[in-house]
Amino acid sequence: MKTSLVLLLGCLIGANGFSSALPYLLLRPDGTFILPNGEISSPTQSRTHGLQEAIDRAVEEHLDLYVMGGDYKNCVYPCSSSVVFPPMQGKSIRFGAATLDFNGFENRKDPGLVFDSCMNVFFDCDAQIVYHLDGAAVRFNPKNLLPVDDFVGPTMVASTFHFAAIAHVNTPVSFVGNQGGLPTDDVSVCCVEIGPNHSITRCEFKFIELLGGNVGIRVDTPAENSGFAFNRLTGHFVHEQMKCGVMEGTIGGSPLNSSLRGNRWDVHCAPSPGASGMIIRGNHSSWSADVIAEKGPLEF
Repeated sequence: MKTSLVLLLGCLIGANGFSSALPYLLLRPDGTFILPNGEISSPTQSRTHGLQEAIDRAVEEHLDLYVMGGDYKNCVYPCSSSVVFPPMQGKSIRFGAATLDFNGFENRKDPGLVFDSCMNVFFDCDAQIVYHLDGAAVRFNPKNLLPVDDFVGPTMVASTFHFAAIAHVNTPVSFVGNQGGLPTDDVSVCCVEIGPNHSITRCEFKFIELLGGNVGIRVDTPAENSGFAFNRLTGHFVHEQMKCGVMEGTIGGSPLNSSLRGNRWDVHCAPSPGASGMIIRGNHSSWSADVIAEKGPLEF
């Protein structure tokens, strides 16, 4: 005998009438979210279409999080302020195929999506992130203590972050970009910013497409007594950046660049004409890279 299941208000209803709560918090495209006990919350005056409120509640209630999608055109979460993931440990977060649209910030240099300290966090984003402003579309920056292992200090470790598409559209890119008047040497204008002011080690970062910005992936020179080490980074299609596709280390000649070490990179870069594929200042990392002059001559 076959048993049918229907998703209804956060519950699984079987053909025999038995129901069980979903084991995660569910955010719907209308900005409301549902808890496993069936409670429905409709945040009012949210600047992130319920996304920040859903994240905070999931962390508070020790729940995993699923953000519903459908398709990029019709399922849109408009955000007029940053969306911040607080320190997390042992958590699964999944986004369906939707659009996270970041625009209209009070401070145009603020990032779109921000990650604080993480340990054993598994983040999988099938949504596209579209950023219309003057900073970083996604920022990784551990600043605060972990919720359980607080004795290790602020950190990112043993976590995975997978993204389908990140588009920085305030630079001149095909079809969707604007001429935002941003100087091309401003490396804060990037798709992904990784800031190891505290250690980021043994994590996996995977990006299927990074479009636009001055830099695709920017890993900052670590702070003293910090490091960015033994991570795996994949960029399948890093394209139309105005300065470079990948930048590992932001302070030329700094001895602190020696703490960028032991990372494994696999990237395919096709930056804008006159830009560079990669700027590498790290130490003893392993690289597998393609640099394609797809739009015109490049610099090396």
